[in-house]
Amino acid sequence: MKKFIGAIFGLLIVINAAHAKNTELGKHAEDFINSLSSQVAELNQNRSLDNTTRQQKFMKLVERGFDLPWIAKFVVGRPWKTASPDQQKEYLRLFKNLVELTYSKRFIDYSQQKIIVSGHKLGKRKFIFVESQLADPKNPKANVNIVWRLIPKGNTFKIVDVVIARISMAITQRNEYSAVIKRNNGSFESLLAAMKVQIKKIRSAP
Repeated sequence: MKKFIGAIFGLLIVINAAHAKNTELGKHAEDFINSLSSQVAELNQNRSLDNTTRQQKFMKLVERGFDLPWIAKFVVGRPWKTASPDQQKEYLRLFKNLVELTYSKRFIDYSQQKIIVSGHKLGKRKFIFVESQLADPKNPKANVNIVWRLIPKGNTFKIVDVVIARISMAITQRNEYSAVIKRNNGSFESLLAAMKVQIKKIRSAP
């Protein structure tokens, strides 16, 4: 009986220790998003920077905060395995450019708003979901819920998806890329061409 009670007691200690560790990990993930959003806000508020310099600095933040290779492979799905090494290399380059241009423009557009972190949830496969809200002080009714999906990387984290108003950016992009490839009889080159057109449009936009 004593051995049984001792085993139960030991199990409870292990469970509580694991829970404490997970809670600490989640808090660190929240701090990561708070830090990243603060750096973005500082860039937006720095009036000494021109838009080109601001975008360049923001792109460095994107590289540091997002796991772009992971996202890129997830977004393209199975066609990644059938693409040639040159196609894979070109795709990763184009994807990096697209993400940086898209998110830099989006965050600059949101310069008057603020990310407020509200908590986190632990998911499967080491995913951590940090919950937040994009708050507009001038129009609270326009606030948007944002969930950041992160994975631990060494002593930091990497963002692998952003869910805005319950819409996953990664899954949305995955569906779009899949549609392009299907429309062109499975041609990976057609996706690369479409990405180049998209990049050109973003760069030429006012």
